[in-house]
Amino acid sequence: MNLDVIIYNVLIPLLKYPLAVVLPIKGISAWTKYVCVLYTVCLQIFLSYNHRTKTKSTLQWIDPTPIKDNVIVVSGGSGGLGQALMSRVLERFPSSIIVDIDITPPAIENKRVKFYKCDMSNPEELSKVLVLIKEQFGNHIGCIINNAGIRLPFTKMRDLQDEDVAKIFQINCFAALKVIQELSPNNEDNRQCYVVTVASILGILNASKVSAYAASKAALISFHQSFEHELRSEHTSRIRTLLVLPGQLNTKMFGGFEPPRQFWAPTVDVNELAKEIAEKYKYGVRGTLYKPFYAYFAHLLMSLPICVQVFVRKLSLIDDCLPDESVGAIEEQSL
Repeated sequence: MNLDVIIYNVLIPLLKYPLAVVLPIKGISAWTKYVCVLYTVCLQIFLSYNHRTKTKSTLQWIDPTPIKDNVIVVSGGSGGLGQALMSRVLERFPSSIIVDIDITPPAIENKRVKFYKCDMSNPEELSKVLVLIKEQFGNHIGCIINNAGIRLPFTKMRDLQDEDVAKIFQINCFAALKVIQELSPNNEDNRQCYVVTVASILGILNASKVSAYAASKAALISFHQSFEHELRSEHTSRIRTLLVLPGQLNTKMFGGFEPPRQFWAPTVDVNELAKEIAEKYKYGVRGTLYKPFYAYFAHLLMSLPICVQVFVRKLSLIDDCLPDESVGAIEEQSL
């Protein structure tokens, strides 16, 4: 049991349909019931309009499920969320081909998975691999999922090495930018394409001992959002984008310690997250996917007075939960 279970199964249904609570109570005035009905109707109108904004455009989104030879490019599919995404895509889109860009071969063995070995910390090697992918699959690429990422050992900012910081920015941020630039449709290409950017809530909350990781994800968030706004201002509807801002995933990348306050901030199951991403791709849903529920309030927290921020951060233990790790080898793992 955690806060997300209570919110999604109890609180949100009650907020959507308060009349379900009011009706059984004896002595409730008709006026109160009318207000509840009016509130529910207005809320449903707003939610419908919000959903329409996320999914509708001048060009109708085509369900990719039956599209033959549809290509989904995934970076970092050898483990963690990347592997969960590949498994879900293979199941959900039986006509699609997966192109996996990673330094380690995927654990999934399937004839629809095409592996391209690439050290994404090497810009020249990445460029060559992207040229090969573009030549072979260019007109069939219907989805790009930028998932690859690394972190450095948990350490203080003053102990960071220049080459390590450059490497984490290259893999976590610049490589994703390059993939979008090379593989997403240009002005002459009319194919639909869904661009998914897997960032992190740490790109907003900036916890201690992960400064390089948080900074690289913050930059990635900004690149993605600027791209999204460019598409909207250009009235480009054939390309849709999804920004994924998860909290701690149940992967090896942030393993080695017990996450605090799991009632308030539960770890995110990668299989459930992969299912949500796949469903949003199916229907072409734009926007941002926040997991778990507290992630919705990250921007709000960072805009509150400093005394409130300090209190919440101390209460959550976000800056005190990570262990000290030896500086040296970079932890290179798929998200």
